[in-house]
This record gives sequence, structure tokens and C-alpha cells, in this order.
Amino acid sequence: MRFRELVNKTVVIWGAGREGLTAYADLARHGVDAEFALTGSGAAPEGLPAPAHTGDDALERLLSADAVVKSPGIPHTSPEYRALTEAGVTITSLMDLWLTENRDRVIGVTGTKGKSTTSSLIHHVLNEAGVRSQLAGNIGIPVSHPIDPTTQVAVTEISSYQAAELTTTPSVAVITSLYPEHLPWHGDYDSYVRDKLRLISVGETQVVITENDEALRASVRANVHPLSTVMTPSRLGITVTDTSIDWQGVGSVLREDLSLRGTHNLANAAVALAAATRYAPAADRRTLLAALRTFAPLSHRLETVPSGDGRTWVDDGLATAPEAVIAALTAFADRDVTLIAGGAERWLDYDVLVRHITQQDVAVQNTQASASLRIVSTGPAGTRLASLLRDENVDVTDAGSFAEALRWADTHTPQGGVVLLSPAAPSFDEFADYEARSAAFREGAAAAVLTKDASNATTDTDSANHNAVSASDERP
Repeated sequence: MRFRELVNKTVVIWGAGREGLTAYADLARHGVDAEFALTGSGAAPEGLPAPAHTGDDALERLLSADAVVKSPGIPHTSPEYRALTEAGVTITSLMDLWLTENRDRVIGVTGTKGKSTTSSLIHHVLNEAGVRSQLAGNIGIPVSHPIDPTTQVAVTEISSYQAAELTTTPSVAVITSLYPEHLPWHGDYDSYVRDKLRLISVGETQVVITENDEALRASVRANVHPLSTVMTPSRLGITVTDTSIDWQGVGSVLREDLSLRGTHNLANAAVALAAATRYAPAADRRTLLAALRTFAPLSHRLETVPSGDGRTWVDDGLATAPEAVIAALTAFADRDVTLIAGGAERWLDYDVLVRHITQQDVAVQNTQASASLRIVSTGPAGTRLASLLRDENVDVTDAGSFAEALRWADTHTPQGGVVLLSPAAPSFDEFADYEARSAAFREGAAAAVLTKDASNATTDTDSANHNAVSASDERP
């Protein structure tokens, strides 16, 4: 849907938070008058720039609108949303309006996990190859802003909430992964997939997906627009091994030369190369490939945080789904790992994670390998995960708080080991958001440095008797 289609129409913005206010300003710039509707029991915020309808009046106003601009935080499972769809009310969003205006200059990236890293990779390699790129959406310019006239492509990360209201598709669409996430918002997994894949179902586009994911391929095939093309990196001669990314006729980049950690991120890099080539086929392929060496990983995604205690502290705090935790554990399969898992409960199915950990535990026992996995759980989701793992005879320590989990990890992780925050759950049981949880993890890593310094300052006898438990218990 285009802005001009809303001129002289009855337009109601559903929600008056940051997104709603941004939508109002953007609509006004395009000559569209709008009002606000706030369903639920809350009162309208003071100082709104237009009339606001609340309570029963809000739903009546939404039902009578020519078009509703919905804020992404309003779930599809709400009774008001169902009433609007049953009544046939036209629903759009700020992302939909922006994408419709700019689709020819947009690479859209979505997926349960990997979308931020993949978006950033595409942006980076294109810029290095001389194609002027700009990040947009969740990790770039807001979609209320126009694309700079000198920009050749806006690489746009699109969440499932944003994709759900789309009526158009980008020039190139990338799907990184699909597994259960945000189910209370969408209703169930089938609805989640359908909503997310509106990025490729409502119009013709060029679709790029990861290699060797048959479930993803099947979902894409079932939802993609019939005129679209679907490809994997191998179609361009790009393949991934455990040690490198190889591009037939172009060259190779060794894994050890990249800052990216984990085979799944090599797959994301391959997808990024393919998407960049689909959008800009004239870009120099050797330059695109070489640009991977200078890419800096994003925060909270297998990010090594500062610590000087002889151990590796890794913040993977955005790994809130079990499949993402499996990818993190696989990345450190040859290391001694202490996994900190758990948080707020969303009742995700942990069976796939339990199977992976159980198989890893059995493999270590059978081979007497030096690598080991310790698990400390926290929060309601962690308690449930711990119970599931104990049913499979896997030893887990259930901590009473995140701070206690950090102390346990500090105490029990050996020199040269990895302390891995990869929670498989959101942070809201103890923290305002994932950034606050990650900040607490960083503090724990920094405190481990202080513990080492304090230990070094003692006598030899004291050092021999000073164990990690007493040191960690002394910290506030």
C-alpha cells in the first residue's frame, strides 16, 4: 500500500507508542490525516498530535476506518485484530508503506535467527565492492526515514511482526532460518511461518535461502509467490565447509581468517554473498569474498567479552531459541564449556536442545574426550530445561538467580574453558531486556579478572588453599 492511496481517506493509527507517533509524523509528511485508537483499558497519553479514541470507542473507530496503520506490538491473537480481519478492514503498517515506496532498492532479510548478522554482512560486502549500501529497519535507519538519494540499496532487517502486514515484496528477499519463536503473538507455528513469509508470498521477488535446510526449503516452496525465483548459494558456486567458504572460479576464505564464529555463521556469510550478487550482479566477486575478512561480528551474538582470567566469556544473549543454543554449542564443541541457560518462560519446545545435549554428553563419555559441558540454569525456563535434562541423566545445576549462575560458572569453569551465555529464553524474569542481562554477564567476566588479580596477590600457601568458591562468594 502506498501513502498516496491514503490521502483523503479515514486513516486510524492503532497504538500511540513510539511506532504510532512515528507513523503519524510520516503520514503527515505525505499529506495524510490520521487519528489514534487505543484498545484495552489504558488512557491515551497526554500531548498526542491528533484525536485519540479509547475503550469501546477505539474498536468502533478502527472498524469504521478506510485503513488502519497497525503498530507491530499489537498481536495477531488479540480479539480486536480478529474482529478487524473478519470485517475486512484494510490493515497496513509503517514497514509496509515504506517498503512499497522503496522496494526496488531494498534487500529484505528475515529469519528466526541470523537476520541481523546476515543483513550486516550483505551491507558490508556491498559497500566494500563499491555498491553504496545503507542498513534499515531494526538495525539501521528507521523505516520512517527516506533512503538517501545516493544510496543504491537499503539492506533491511524485517521481523515477523513487521512482515505480517506486508502487501509487497523487496527486490531481493533473504530467509535465514525458521523455527518456533514469538508464538503468543502469532498464535501457533503455522501462523508464525505464514506471517513471516509474507516477505516472499505477496509479490514477485528473488529469494535466497540457506543451504541444506530441507524444512526451510519446504516452507519457502509452500509460501513463495509463483513468479519468484528461489536459490541457495551453491547455485552461484558458493559452498561452505568446516574450514572455509569456497566460491568456484573466485577463491576461498579460510575460517581462521574470519571473525565470525560457528559453522552457522559461515552459512550466513554464504547467503550474504549470494544475496549481494543477486542484487548487484556486476559487483566484483573477488572483492565481495575478500570483504568477509574485515567484517566485525555484532554484539550479543557469540561475542567474546573482555576478561583476563584465562577463560573465554562469550555473550550469546540473543540466542533465545533452542536451535540458536545448539549452534553456539556446536561452535565450541572442542572446548570445555559452561553453559548458562534459562530466563523467562515462553514454553518453547526444548526437545531438540535436550537431544543435542544428551547426544553430546554420551559422545564425551564414550570417547573420554577432554572437552566437557557443564550446565547451570536460571529462571523459570531454566528450571524446566534442567528437569528435562535430568530425565535424560544429564547433570544440571539450577541456580536461584542469574547472579548465582554467574558465580557458579566462575567457580566451576577451568582455565582455558568457555563461559557461554546462550539462554534459550528471554530475559524478562530478572531484567528489563537482553541488553541488561548481557551487561550483568560482562560484569561477571570483569569480576573474574579481579578475582585472578586478588589470587595472585596472596602467598603461595594462601593461593593453594584459596578456592574459586570462596573468591566468588565474596563478590557483591
